[in-house]
Amino acid sequence: MDVDLAKYRVAATSPSCVTEKNASADIDISVNDLLQKAVQNEHILKRYQRFELKLLDVMAVDELLNLLLTMSLDYFQLDAMELWLYDPQQTLIEYIDDPQLYPHLHFVSDVRLLTQFYPGHPEVMLKSLIDGTGQGVFEGLPIRSAAVLPLVRHGMLVGSLHMGAKGHQRFAIDKSTDFINHLASVVAVCLENVANQERLHRLSMYDMLTQVKNRRAFQQSLDSEVSRASRSGDMLSLLFVDLDYFKSVNDRYGHQTGDRALKTVAQHINQMLRKTDHVCRYGGEEFALILPQCSQRRALDIAERIRAQVSGLDIVNDEGVLFHLTLSVGVSCWQPAGTNNEACVVKNLVACSDKGVYMAKEGGRNATQYVEYTELV
Repeated sequence: MDVDLAKYRVAATSPSCVTEKNASADIDISVNDLLQKAVQNEHILKRYQRFELKLLDVMAVDELLNLLLTMSLDYFQLDAMELWLYDPQQTLIEYIDDPQLYPHLHFVSDVRLLTQFYPGHPEVMLKSLIDGTGQGVFEGLPIRSAAVLPLVRHGMLVGSLHMGAKGHQRFAIDKSTDFINHLASVVAVCLENVANQERLHRLSMYDMLTQVKNRRAFQQSLDSEVSRASRSGDMLSLLFVDLDYFKSVNDRYGHQTGDRALKTVAQHINQMLRKTDHVCRYGGEEFALILPQCSQRRALDIAERIRAQVSGLDIVNDEGVLFHLTLSVGVSCWQPAGTNNEACVVKNLVACSDKGVYMAKEGGRNATQYVEYTELV
């Protein structure tokens, strides 16, 4: 029995037994590593899925840009996000309220400026930016590694989204790109969706004949500008512009000529104003111009310039005969003071400007009439 125990002790301490124990321990460690990796991947997957759901809920370009370029930084613990978009017709940029809010958003009209990021077929690339081979990615920023995501729709490269980190190992080339690939596909779809939504919204808010905002857009724009002026204390001016004797144009030259005249006048007025101003077809031959941060004196100057220039426009009928139009313009200006009932302000501004038009017409037409803002309603 003692001999057997001795043999057992010897066997228990033999090299082969130790090796088997070490191998078993290695297997346990490997299994634990795999389990931890699986749990980590599940957390990453859920994080990406939650972010993708947020993207899919977005309905406006500005909201999508804010989510991609600002909120994503904390969400994914990134140091920088950069977005390049192919916009040859400059339509996407028109849907953004203020492009200067997004310093890392770049629009390009030449798709070659996007393909520079992808030397071969567009696919997610993990880059080290230490050696200066970033090919334009995060230029001027202290970013040491980046994930470069191609945004492809219908087989065409439409954008490039870049995720950046100051750590050189965050996007090392040995990392998996499965989640990032899926995110790139979702972002590309969301960009197309919000662009289509904005396009439809734009169609619903614009007059098809004159290509300026319609009455529905006028009401929304005026509500918005009154609210903005209430907060900032800036003056807000409203002009009503009515074409004189326009019925006689339709009767004498026909409705096609009348439509052409309306479009010519609307586009000319639109070109004379700032991008922040609103030109709207209020109805028939009447237009409404909303001028934010515009004083009484400046509003009257603008009204007179519009009246004078439109009266000098050469408008041609279907037979090539030239004729001219004149305008009657009503002007009113509101200076916020204290607490304002915004709904009443909107009604009073419209009533005052409309009254100005009638006064200009009663005075002989082809004139500008200012009406002091008062509580008419």
